[in-house]
Amino acid sequence: MFSLGLDDLLTELRRRQWTLLRWGPPDAPRLLAAMLHRETCADVLILRSEQDASAFRAPVWRGSDPLAPEKVSYQYHANALWTLRAILTLPAPGSPGAPVTIETPHPRCRIGDHLPRPVLIRPLSPHPRARPYQATVS
Repeated sequence: MFSLGLDDLLTELRRRQWTLLRWGPPDAPRLLAAMLHRETCADVLILRSEQDASAFRAPVWRGSDPLAPEKVSYQYHANALWTLRAILTLPAPGSPGAPVTIETPHPRCRIGDHLPRPVLIRPLSPHPRARPYQATVS
């Protein structure tokens, strides 16, 4: 489904602790989304196909849904490779160059209601699991 460059960037999302959501089977998903929750916002990526993707940063508060934002401080819509590159290079909130304006999101910043429940793929732990202690017998 995705090219090698795109697969590498998806792997980078997991390495950076993004939560992945998949609608459909692993070998042919209908839709992929990824989220990185921060203290005041969520960075979101929606991959519809290699030619159609959206990325945005949405403010978060109690009860808000990052997959259906009311406002965004950043949005980008292009092919999957460029959109992934854009969201991975977006400066962290509060950093120089980070977006600060609030705007109305494009309709492409929403996941449709018609989809079944997604498979949630939690981020990998930032710390490798310690091996269990094994006693040696002499």
